[in-house]
Amino acid sequence: MQTYRLREVQPADLDAMARWLPPDAERTLPAQGAGEWWLAAVGPGAETPIAALRVRTALGLDRPRYWYRVGCMVHAAAELGLFQRQSTLQLGNDHTGAAELADLAVDAARLDHEQARQAQRALQAECLRRLHAEAAAGRCTADTIVAELPGRRDAAGRSPFWDGLGRHFHAGDPDEARARFGVAWRTQVAALMPRQCIYVSMLSPDAQSAIGQVDAGSAAIAEALLDNGFARGHHVRIDDGGPVFERRIG
Repeated sequence: MQTYRLREVQPADLDAMARWLPPDAERTLPAQGAGEWWLAAVGPGAETPIAALRVRTALGLDRPRYWYRVGCMVHAAAELGLFQRQSTLQLGNDHTGAAELADLAVDAARLDHEQARQAQRALQAECLRRLHAEAAAGRCTADTIVAELPGRRDAAGRSPFWDGLGRHFHAGDPDEARARFGVAWRTQVAALMPRQCIYVSMLSPDAQSAIGQVDAGSAAIAEALLDNGFARGHHVRIDDGGPVFERRIG
């Protein structure tokens, strides 16, 4: 098994990392005392990071974060012998205050699938260790940690989930907005999304099938999360339907 050296991301790393960080990832080092860490994994005999992630001890307290909760609605008429179960989406802020593993990324040009999984598994385990210590010292009050991954995209890079739902309420290009505003754009576009319960059956088949699916480029990261005790929750990202993984701290 490959071993990796874990360390804080340094200013000298940023240019090299820009090539493989997610489009909406933050590119600035965490401020002192901000309750964040940005960790990198470095391979044997190397100095340039090949994987990274950012940890936030409490999310959504300065800027609201939105997700769709995937739920269920039952319509029944006992006298007629009718029963129908519908999957639903409800916009909300359920994970406000949770800790977060964010900007999870690997240099796919330098790592194969298993190496990417191992590097992310080591990074995530270190972050969990730090969060346990922070919680024990009273510096982290979150009892849950979440990690969201990008949703499925087609060969042209388009999100079937966005095309089937979000585009009806915001005609702009989500990739352009993501590149311009980073993760904050989802907070802005959430103001345009419906607050009413959405029946999944009203979406296109492609949009329905994309709900909770991980984009192929993040499959190794998803496996590493499962290795570290995370499980798929009941929430998805509002832009591409990507899943939110979660686990307890402790």
